[in-house]
Amino acid sequence: MTQKIFELVLVVRNGLIVVFVFLTLMPWLAYAYCSEPMAPSAPSSFGVPTKPTPPFCVNTITKTHTCSDWELQYYNSAIAMYNNEVDDYIRKLKNYVREASDFANEALAYAKCRINNLN
Repeated sequence: MTQKIFELVLVVRNGLIVVFVFLTLMPWLAYAYCSEPMAPSAPSSFGVPTKPTPPFCVNTITKTHTCSDWELQYYNSAIAMYNNEVDDYIRKLKNYVREASDFANEALAYAKCRINNLN
């Protein structure tokens, strides 16, 4: 087989021969395009935001308060920060769902590729 490859190299003598010889000498490269997909990693459960607790001066049952303006501002700031964290976490979850969907499609393509290589 080695002699046939060298004979072909001598006959054709162009740049395509390098590719042909390379693929002929390494038949395993024919299967290289079936690359196994990598599953995405889910957002950490440690990243789930925790809702701030109302200050002690808020009565959640009667929905009244005896808070100072400063305490209310601090609590409202904490709620605003919590809302931003929730939005960020939702964005991460949506990104994960999109990546998981892409992974499922890639896994199907990978399986089909492997099946085709068996034939």
